[in-house]
Amino acid sequence: MSIPRDSYFATEKNKKILSNMAVKVRSALDTQRDRENDKYKFLLEFIGTTLFYIESDPESFDERCIMNIAALGNRFMDDIRGFDLGETDAQYLFAQCYRFLVEYQLSSPHPVPSDMLTVLSRVSDFEYGPATSQVRYAGNQMLINVVQHYLYHPSLTSLKDLPAVIKRSEDEREGAERAILERETRVNALAEKLVTYETAFNFVGLYSGFKSLKTTKVSEKNWNFLFLLVLGFLLLVPVAVKFFSLLGAQGKVELDIVGFSALVGLELLLLYFFRVALQNFRSIKAQLLQIDLRMTLCQFVQSYAEYSTAAPEKSAGLLERFEQVVFSGIVNDESAIPSTFDGLDKLAELVGKLRK
Repeated sequence: MSIPRDSYFATEKNKKILSNMAVKVRSALDTQRDRENDKYKFLLEFIGTTLFYIESDPESFDERCIMNIAALGNRFMDDIRGFDLGETDAQYLFAQCYRFLVEYQLSSPHPVPSDMLTVLSRVSDFEYGPATSQVRYAGNQMLINVVQHYLYHPSLTSLKDLPAVIKRSEDEREGAERAILERETRVNALAEKLVTYETAFNFVGLYSGFKSLKTTKVSEKNWNFLFLLVLGFLLLVPVAVKFFSLLGAQGKVELDIVGFSALVGLELLLLYFFRVALQNFRSIKAQLLQIDLRMTLCQFVQSYAEYSTAAPEKSAGLLERFEQVVFSGIVNDESAIPSTFDGLDKLAELVGKLRK
């Protein structure tokens, strides 16, 4: 049984204390290998084994030594920090380690490691002086306390309500199934609508392409319209200048054939470019109209897709007109736009006649 609790041995501070003392105890045990004090060597071995396993898996000891952590956790860490390897202090620290290992063994769902069992089996081989009462408590009364702690834990006492919990869970399951059935009905209704949206979104790229093309053409139309205004203004400027120059002349006005010829030629040239720009402006407007038509037809693409799928083979030509409009190229009507050099030969003939 896993009873969650806050970390104690698994904190960085306590892990560092355990690691430092484990190294210190191992070093002291190495110096005692050839000496005759078997009891002291066993105390160090037991303490070192306990510290090793707590350091190796502190989360497991946090989970399985709840009672002793609550009873002597802080004192245990203080004693470890202040342990000076003396035999008396070793006996007290051994008793505390013994309590932790006994509780760990009782609450473990699996057998503990063999070296831990070995040191536990040798506890009865020695007397522990002032720590004897703690050792006896760990081997007798503490076993009862640990069993009581887990037996009467709220997580276990609630098992007596298991039949009512099972019935309540069955009722909740039936209610959940009804709710799922209702939601499934609503989801199916939404799925039918999503089929429509899916096909429509498949043509988002086509609509976006037309939209981008329209933006480009609108900008082109605006610049073309501005160019038309400039050409219209330039058509009026030479006439106005000539008119005001004649009004300002004093005395008899002489007919300036060359000047008038140049003026007429300039006006004809400006008029020609104005005509070219006007035709181009009309062409752009026609293209924009075609683009708007395609964008409008894209809104009916779902109905088009459904009808094209369901249409019988003998009616295969019914949708050709729709496809020609949407997928055909945009007509520029370039044949109606005069070339840049159209009419220059006639203009040259006119200038030659005026000169004669």
